[in-house]
Amino acid sequence: MAWQLSGQVLETCSCKMVCPCILGPAEPDQGWCGGALVFDIQEGNSDGVSLSGTRTALAFDLPGDFFGGNGTGRLYVSDSASADQRRELEAIFGGQKGGAFAALGGVLSKVLPVQTASIQVSSGDNASARVGNVGQIDLKSIKTEDGKQTTIVNAPLNASFGMETSNLARGDGSSWSDPELRNWQSGGTGSISRFSLKA
Repeated sequence: MAWQLSGQVLETCSCKMVCPCILGPAEPDQGWCGGALVFDIQEGNSDGVSLSGTRTALAFDLPGDFFGGNGTGRLYVSDSASADQRRELEAIFGGQKGGAFAALGGVLSKVLPVQTASIQVSSGDNASARVGNVGQIDLKSIKTEDGKQTTIVNAPLNASFGMETSNLARGDGSSWSDPELRNWQSGGTGSISRFSLKA
């Protein structure tokens, strides 16, 4: 059952700066929320299967805020993952192997079938991700005039996903268009963060 993952996560949603749900129950800007997290797994393993270099994306459609539940979600796994890697990633992100993703059962009442897709990620101050033909995330780091990164530290929701510090970024231009989820465009919220999770 043991697994561990660490790397970079890119996040954006339909809300304006800053995502209100990371601080606890809150009302999304539009009354509902569509969002996505793209996990670029730089180091990882699960029961002897190396997961280093794999990528996943988790997209969700929530009728209210994150903590209100009753949402719909889908996991996308990179089409470059082997059969063993896909099996382990699906079990981890589906919550069957415990840890942070097991808690998503209280948030997502409907989980759509997992899809494989090309998942491309670029890092840096202007990070981006492309998930098949359904999702694009474009992020521009928010910094002070003298180049210091704007961060949020120990936000409750972020911490549950292994992100102690979130580097804030503008998500303008990001969008998701899976035909089985609500289509959305980012209102501007976004982050580029390091994550570390295990169970």
